[in-house]
Amino acid sequence: MKVEDAHGNVRKYKPEKIVRSAKRAGFSEGQGERIEEEVTGRIWDDITTRKLHSIVFEEMEKLDRGYALRYRLRESIAELDPRYHEFEKYVTYLLEDEGFDTSWSPRPKPQGECIDHEIDVMAERGKSFVVECKHHYHHHRFTGLDVAMRQQARLEDLRKGNDLGVKNSVEADKAWVIVNTKLSDHAKEYAKCKGIRMTAWKYPEGEGLDSIIERNKAYPITMLRPPHHVKVELSKRNILIVNQLLELTPEQKRDLGLDEKVIEDIQEQARDLLKT
Repeated sequence: MKVEDAHGNVRKYKPEKIVRSAKRAGFSEGQGERIEEEVTGRIWDDITTRKLHSIVFEEMEKLDRGYALRYRLRESIAELDPRYHEFEKYVTYLLEDEGFDTSWSPRPKPQGECIDHEIDVMAERGKSFVVECKHHYHHHRFTGLDVAMRQQARLEDLRKGNDLGVKNSVEADKAWVIVNTKLSDHAKEYAKCKGIRMTAWKYPEGEGLDSIIERNKAYPITMLRPPHHVKVELSKRNILIVNQLLELTPEQKRDLGLDEKVIEDIQEQARDLLKT
């Protein structure tokens, strides 16, 4: 049986991947095998990965909604809306959970020796980091060498500007790139050589984007699949993390101007997710 990915590539269906995904989400080995059996019985040749993932989610949800929602983590990060700079803001919250002092999109734009720079996040914890947040809608692609090289060039210009005492310069000790995809080998090699901190999907081991999120249970609101108009209203108020949704006061919920039942439903999903 074959599966077609978002880029039109066709690969052999591997049922063992379903079991592994289920275990990562929190299911037991036996539950993972049961989910795989149900999924294999429902799919067809040349099914798209999108439809396959939807079926996997449905079968997981039958056993445990909280674990099923965790299965959607990578996809949910990809669904953060670039029009509202949601990924950059989300990363800012993650870094604060990790103990960094942060500044999202600092203004005025920091000045280097040659030009001023649009910076996604400035983060400080012992050292100061200039952070580039690279977000991809197609989360199965790789982030390449060019992103790391541009960030290194930005760091060098900012450092020089600071050394020269240029107006609106900032202290920047290290470059940092945070992405929601995996990294190419060249990107890893260059970053290691230049001392660039790289945080990507499952990289570095135990400290990747996925690990930071799980460690802090800082799950994005998109994991709950709220209706679009609800997601927009929450985003306007910079409510991007599930915990923020549960911390809303009755007054804040009324101020959203949204149907109370809809808010209660996604809050119930949030509680299922966080209890896992």
